[in-house]
Amino acid sequence: MIRPDGSLGRIQRSIVLGLLSEVPTRRQAQMQLDQHLHLLNQGQQRPQATKHLQDFVDCEWTTLVLSTLKLSTQRGYRMVLGKHVMPCFGQRRLCDISKLDIQQFVADKFRQGLAWQTVRNAWIVLSSVLDAAVDYSYLNSNPARGVKFPLQGRRKEPRILNAEALAKLLAQLREPYRSMVILTALTGLRVGELLALRWKMVDLTAGTIRVSESVFHGQVQLPKSERSIRTIPIGPQTRVLLDAHRKRFAAKWNEEGLLFPNQSGGPHRESNLLERVLRPAAKAAGLERVTWHQLRHIHASVLHDIGVPAKIAQQQLGHASVETTLNFYTHVIPDTHRRSIESLEETLFPVVPKCSQIGDSGKQTKAVIH
Repeated sequence: MIRPDGSLGRIQRSIVLGLLSEVPTRRQAQMQLDQHLHLLNQGQQRPQATKHLQDFVDCEWTTLVLSTLKLSTQRGYRMVLGKHVMPCFGQRRLCDISKLDIQQFVADKFRQGLAWQTVRNAWIVLSSVLDAAVDYSYLNSNPARGVKFPLQGRRKEPRILNAEALAKLLAQLREPYRSMVILTALTGLRVGELLALRWKMVDLTAGTIRVSESVFHGQVQLPKSERSIRTIPIGPQTRVLLDAHRKRFAAKWNEEGLLFPNQSGGPHRESNLLERVLRPAAKAAGLERVTWHQLRHIHASVLHDIGVPAKIAQQQLGHASVETTLNFYTHVIPDTHRRSIESLEETLFPVVPKCSQIGDSGKQTKAVIH
């Protein structure tokens, strides 16, 4: 085994191969023993680690694994570790954490009423730590692998803004925030991508925007995924919007500067904009709680409404997979859904009158569908 100070120590163990009736001969017993010793004989058995999970996270995982992840991912992992993983496993030795322990951990979290995705996130972070323990020879295998989860319940459908709600919101915003919201709706950019835009990434002549950076908590980082790095087209209205916005900078404009800097010239924090600008404007407009992500959903929903193929929408939105785009596409505006069904009815049964042709009684003697 590996002692906490890193030195190796011996440990003697005995195992029960079975009852005499089950293993009646010495030869059979030797064969079973050989199977147990196979990993040792092949030099594949790793010493057991007596280091506690908390110590491993602090000394190795945080420095060697967590530091390689995006800042937003690091923040999420730290939060999950502190809230869920460490209270249960922090003072446990790595070698003492079993698959049964982790399965029980998952079951307990569900019994506490935590959301399916919250529990899964806790499992993902714990599994990442244990994967690293395997990589660095503290464990032979990751006990988190193969842990069972119940079927995911039906997700709550997101609220989607329509054009009317967007107009009400814009009426309550001053510049440059009004332009920020319009640009998000017209391009489908993530808020972090919007806040990281620099003028050198915008080509008004060619009508394109190059997305290659993102902002998280006021710090510039790489975008969410490799596919998030993209060049997207912009239309004439967006060009006019950006040209007018650029003129507001006057002498302060420079190619390296941000499109939407804060007062000190650096990037905004998305949370500050949400709490101090977007939500107060939504409240003044009489709208329910509005988020930056809903503005991105507007763009996706309109793409769906006008029949843009999912593959093209994926490129525009910067999704890592087309499946994510299709999930966006399922959250269509209710009015759009209704118009689609009405169009279907008119195609199949063109003789059926529209609702406006039906009297107050709701009765119509003609055009009965058989």
